[in-house]
Amino acid sequence: MPDILTGTLIELEKQTQDEILQGVIETIVSTDQLFNALPFRKITGSGLKVTWEKEVPVASFIGKTDTIPQSEGLKLDQFVETVKVIARNIDIPRFATEVEGAPVLPFIQAEIKAMSRAFRKAIFEGDSSADPNVFDGLPKHVERIESKGLQRSIDAAKNPLSLSMLDELVSLMKIGVDAIFMHPKAYIAYKELLRQKSGGTDAAMLQLENFGKPVLTFDGKPVLVSEYAPFKTDSNGNVLTDIYAVHFSVADGVTGLYGGEGGAGIQYRKLGEVPDKLAVRYRFEWFCGFTVLSPYAVGVIKNVKVK
Repeated sequence: MPDILTGTLIELEKQTQDEILQGVIETIVSTDQLFNALPFRKITGSGLKVTWEKEVPVASFIGKTDTIPQSEGLKLDQFVETVKVIARNIDIPRFATEVEGAPVLPFIQAEIKAMSRAFRKAIFEGDSSADPNVFDGLPKHVERIESKGLQRSIDAAKNPLSLSMLDELVSLMKIGVDAIFMHPKAYIAYKELLRQKSGGTDAAMLQLENFGKPVLTFDGKPVLVSEYAPFKTDSNGNVLTDIYAVHFSVADGVTGLYGGEGGAGIQYRKLGEVPDKLAVRYRFEWFCGFTVLSPYAVGVIKNVKVK
């Protein structure tokens, strides 16, 4: 995996001097593979102008004395990504912490976990047309790309996962694949597929430095789990999911976004005594976003049957 694939929470852990917050971040990073892979790019000003290659000019051979044809040039598609806000206040009762001896850590841990879950969920479910406060997730980006006439998806047509499906998915990724994301149910189906084809999963396991533990791979690419990957049951009782391949990069791939001077991570500070309560208020805020910088940086297999 490229060196640039350092998650925001890992970077925040390096920066913070608060032992409580650092401990929480270490817990999230160790259990969430997404934050070990997703890079973050800073946005300044009103937003980031993203330019996609829409249509490449076509060249052709001509006769020695023919008139040279005029190129129509490269056609581009542009849109602007902005930073969104996830923020929370929590009032921690002083009686609970000072008299009853309740630890502060669980309160802080719960807030940071809630924020990280909101971000992860939006990666697969975010739709700014339905909620302007959230960023567009991978499905909306694929929808936008395909509306321009470029194929980024394969329809499994409610068939079980196969290795040939994953081959097709990888073939869509012209600028490379850094990870394949799937729902836990699909992950189980993939493990079973490996057992059937090769008699086990050991040959497909690879120790990757970014994850610190063995993970399944396909064609040398890590197969990672996300509980927020699309997962549904149709009217006939078929359990269906989508499997994504992504190329991570702050230059031409899938990337997180952030704004402000506080860095890419969740910001945390103690505001002090609540005026009308025996409580201390803490604030958590995250100026964050998400985008796909190239139409070739994402691909998906839709409607894979997993049950």
